[in-house]
Amino acid sequence: MKKIIIGVSAALLASMGSVPAFAMGVSPAWLPFHGIAAGLGVGTEGIGVQGTTAIISKTLNLNVGFDALHVSQNLQSGGVNYNAGVNLQGEPITASWFPFQGNFNLTAGLFINQNGFNVTGTPESGTYTFNGNTYTASQVGSLTGKTHFNGVAPYVGIGWGDPMDGGRLTFTANIGAIYEGSPNISLTATGAAANPMLASDVRAEQNSLNSKVSGYQWWPVMGVGLMYRFG
Repeated sequence: MKKIIIGVSAALLASMGSVPAFAMGVSPAWLPFHGIAAGLGVGTEGIGVQGTTAIISKTLNLNVGFDALHVSQNLQSGGVNYNAGVNLQGEPITASWFPFQGNFNLTAGLFINQNGFNVTGTPESGTYTFNGNTYTASQVGSLTGKTHFNGVAPYVGIGWGDPMDGGRLTFTANIGAIYEGSPNISLTATGAAANPMLASDVRAEQNSLNSKVSGYQWWPVMGVGLMYRFG
């Protein structure tokens, strides 16, 4: 019995050796969600901020962020020039796996997708041609459109840099793609409300535009960033 008591006491004393670290608020590196890093990045998703924490030290990180950017793009269809204001905005939620416990990582997750286009149409020669029929600018009125993508889009990619390992400052880089699905364009002409034929031709033009952009289902991702680790 005496040997058992001595053995238990020794085990308790050994386990208490780790108590001061917890009491002082210092978490061991092997605990999940150990530490945090934050930083800025720029890339094809826009300009944004990101936060990172380690789920498994040197092996698996959780990343959350916010990106935004506005750019313009022009395209032509049926004698109409379209100016599209491209609004990029989203919140990536991803996990990065470091298979070799180094800087290289495989990253996957979801992109809360708010990307979209606002389109304004201008005729090349003062008239619009929809579905083979010609209309004056006054008949059409204001021609506008909006484009939407899937609200939640999966992301896959590869990257370099582990903000939760090494020095305080870490340079990161990533390349991959977001699957947004086929763009959905809705086209509106104010004059179509009083002209059924125009309304039908505008729908045909809308279908033509959707057909032309149907192949743009993936958004390429390339970016770099600088992260600072706290703690």
